[in-house]
Amino acid sequence: ATAAVLDRVRETGRKLMLVTGRMLLDLRGVCPEADRLFDVVVAENGAVLYFPARRELRTLGDPPEPRLVEALGRHGVAFDFGSSIIASHERYAEEALAAIREAGVERTLVFNKGSMMLLPGGVTKGTGLAAALSAESLSPHNTVGIGDAENDHAFLALCECAVAVADAIPAIRERADHVTRAPNGRGVAEFVEEHVLADLVEIVPRIARHHLQLGERVDGTPVTIPAHATNLLIVGPSGSGKSTLTGVLVERLVEAGRTVCLLDPEGDYETLRELEGVVALGGKAEQALPAPDDLGQLLLHPRTSLVLDLSAMSRSEKVSYATKALATVAATRATSGMPHWLIVDEAQHVFPADGSSADEWVRTGREATCLIALSADDLSPEVRPMVNVLAATDVETFANALRTLRGESAVSGGAVGPARLDQGEAVLAFLEPTPRAVGFRVARRRLAHRRHIRKYAEGELPPERSFYFRGPAGQLRLRAANLTRFCELAEGVDEATWAHHLRGREYSAWMGQVIKDPELAAEVATLEEMSLPPADSRRRVMEAVRRRYAV
Repeated sequence: ATAAVLDRVRETGRKLMLVTGRMLLDLRGVCPEADRLFDVVVAENGAVLYFPARRELRTLGDPPEPRLVEALGRHGVAFDFGSSIIASHERYAEEALAAIREAGVERTLVFNKGSMMLLPGGVTKGTGLAAALSAESLSPHNTVGIGDAENDHAFLALCECAVAVADAIPAIRERADHVTRAPNGRGVAEFVEEHVLADLVEIVPRIARHHLQLGERVDGTPVTIPAHATNLLIVGPSGSGKSTLTGVLVERLVEAGRTVCLLDPEGDYETLRELEGVVALGGKAEQALPAPDDLGQLLLHPRTSLVLDLSAMSRSEKVSYATKALATVAATRATSGMPHWLIVDEAQHVFPADGSSADEWVRTGREATCLIALSADDLSPEVRPMVNVLAATDVETFANALRTLRGESAVSGGAVGPARLDQGEAVLAFLEPTPRAVGFRVARRRLAHRRHIRKYAEGELPPERSFYFRGPAGQLRLRAANLTRFCELAEGVDEATWAHHLRGREYSAWMGQVIKDPELAAEVATLEEMSLPPADSRRRVMEAVRRRYAV
């Protein structure tokens, strides 16, 4: 009966792995269908990998040491051994320990409901499963583990969802995310039929150990979102902190070993490449954006996250590339569950209010998504219903988004959140079943955020938003259309011109109002208020700019 249920799992395209303490020869005796049922067998408690489809065997642990085998015999231990494991009964535990000490080898005793295994140091069911997942290019974050005995702790800890059958030992039931009602194989069948075939939508979002912390409330209470089944929309005016909040989310995901594909139209997230496992492609970097087929291959890597920098493209080119990339993401998610999160910045361009062909690629599937936009009104009506978590960096934008997504009753019902937000604060609301909002301080970024690094450092601002060095008498008209040009001109103008704009506090005004970098503007404003010689003030302003931007 259990085999029949497992056949149903395979028919859906899912992978099945058997993780057992048994030796392969013994396994075939008690489970002759193993080769047909399982894609990978992790045998000998993690020391052996077997791939039935290609009859491939890999030994991950050292073979039994002759000195240990001899010592076990002298101590009267009855045992059998395989490629790496030495198997015995738990009643020989003391004698086995004495033999290990006598032989001077590194072996660990692992128990399994009356049985005992002597394993090479560091070998567990967890290390074996990790090797099997790696060989199949699968992620533990898409893995469910079902166990019942002492030797199952390590591999259950690796799995995204740890399940214990009803007759599991108490310690396994206590640490499990879910315990079945039925024992043994009936418990496996129950869990498959009720949850696995439904992608665990009832269970995984509720597993608190996978929640992602975005910040804290005033009283220190963490503000978190589930790592699964979350469709997050972040809204707010330009320069209000959306990119900072998004950066915190990405850092938390990468730290947890989850993969991300981030579409970055403005080059805002270049610094994320400094995180281990994050690859940034496109922009003006040496590595060009991948074609759809190449992108599909990159997305299947279970330990690599991608930032696709579209900043070097025109608006129409960005939308065209993003649409193709989203189709590829949808296809890889359908087969592998990766990337774990899809994040689309400037989402109003890809999913505009009048609709686009890209809409269909995010409305299906249960994987997590984050869209960042100026407002909910700017997004396609086809995309809005998928949003189940809303975050905002501005109170008015938040209230308007609630009205757009859930109607006027959502606001009048008490979900409006805090009356105001200070710099570095945001508001979050889970929209189902009834919207309820909470204000919080956004966590600090691990990496310094350099806002719109491509756009403001190397892009071309329109004339009305450019900085002009005019001089005391207005005799000059030197236009700086970006920060790179600003620094070049600032270093070349005469001291009188530099001091004229410094005294007028024009530098900090431009950096705050146009570049929209309040921290840089504040630092420069402090320098403007100091009575520094022109050479000193010029040097220190340039240093402040270059600490934040690659100019």
